[in-house]
Amino acid sequence: MFCARRFTLICLILSISIISSCTETDNRIGRGNYESSPAFASDAGVESAENPIDQAFKKDFEIVSSTYEMNYVASTYLDAWRAEWGNVVAELMKHYEFEGDKNTIREYKSRYEEFATQASELEWIDWSDTSVEPGEDRSFGTGAVSASFLEEAVLLKRQVLYLIDKYFSAEDSEYGEYIYLYKGNGAELDKAK
Repeated sequence: MFCARRFTLICLILSISIISSCTETDNRIGRGNYESSPAFASDAGVESAENPIDQAFKKDFEIVSSTYEMNYVASTYLDAWRAEWGNVVAELMKHYEFEGDKNTIREYKSRYEEFATQASELEWIDWSDTSVEPGEDRSFGTGAVSASFLEEAVLLKRQVLYLIDKYFSAEDSEYGEYIYLYKGNGAELDKAK
């Protein structure tokens, strides 16, 4: 029980530090500014050159020119990070034998996903008319969908890179080297134009 409380405390501290670092970095994706790209995480100890997802999507974020395209690229980007998140947690879980340890990892995954989803919803609200009560009458800006997707994607990305850096990147790591699940070419927006 004591370990579960300590783990919860560590997750809370980590969440707070992530939230505070998100504010500055994610503001670069301004309303209607489609020339900006999401902050590629080098702050997690892993350079973006080592990150195949950001490499694959870099060109897409550079050439996006409409709300529809931005929503598509952001959605595809989020899907890639969701899959990578599931993969890194599964790889981490392989190294634990006892069900209690695995349950701790499952709980961590579930709570972090809930946190990322709530942050995504908060980003949506930021793009909404908050002078109107939530419901059908509330309008939202044209960047709300992509901003919401990108918020969740960036949070998942940071946690994936953090776990890779913490458990899989040391030369003598007992976890071995992490192999990215992602093998795609981004949203391939250049082919659709």
